[in-house]
Amino acid sequence: MNTYWPDYCQNFRCKADKCVHTCCAGWVVGIDEDSLARFNKEPDIACKIEDGCFVLRDDGRCPFLRDDNLCEMIIKHGENFLCDICKEHPRFYNEFEDHTEAGIGLVCEEACRLALTKDEPFTLVSEDGSKMELPDYVKAVFDTSKTLSEKLNEISGGRRADSKLRAEIFDGMEVMDPKWTTLLGKIIAEPVSAEEENKALADNEKELTNFAAYLLYRYKGAGRFASEAAYLLADLVIKGCGVQDVARVFSCEVEYSDINIDEALETFG
Repeated sequence: MNTYWPDYCQNFRCKADKCVHTCCAGWVVGIDEDSLARFNKEPDIACKIEDGCFVLRDDGRCPFLRDDNLCEMIIKHGENFLCDICKEHPRFYNEFEDHTEAGIGLVCEEACRLALTKDEPFTLVSEDGSKMELPDYVKAVFDTSKTLSEKLNEISGGRRADSKLRAEIFDGMEVMDPKWTTLLGKIIAEPVSAEEENKALADNEKELTNFAAYLLYRYKGAGRFASEAAYLLADLVIKGCGVQDVARVFSCEVEYSDINIDEALETFG
């Protein structure tokens, strides 16, 4: 069974010590059984594991993340020695009956850059070089005969929350970083009009189109969710945020909380 990836994934490489928002801090990493058995044979690693997870330092960093932001475990043992979650992040997989659709999550700043700055619609390519046509629900947002606002209206079934309500819904979810609440609070305090949103969509069309396409692809055509998320990013751009920066924060806050993503998909179903 073939696994297909967006073509930009071929250029993905971890930025390691060059990454500003390291994935090796602030996350509780659950270790798979095979890796745990391997780690327990290494005293310098086993002493930093408790209840099947790495014991984070007081500052929230992984115990193997050096001060220069390089991984001590990779340096000593090689990348293949890592546990599954560390090797796979930020990759995701959606399994279908006859194939798997994979990708890289926007919580990673390099994945975010690659996905949002692509000039043309992405294509799906497997490891053996074969290609698969994009699902229709992803193609819809790449239709150049319509404005992005028109396309979001179509994929959402004509439903669109006002900016204050939308921000309040996301603000009511589990908080990963208080800074996210501060950003949403700017919209709640001074709501953005639909006209302002439409202008922000037009001014940032490429990145916001790619953002919506990423969500449609990852969540199998969840059009209302993708639409409201794109509007939310437009609102935050109006409040002074950069598209890539706030897309990464959105991914961290919403996608990488099982509670939040389930609530978002249900609310905007």
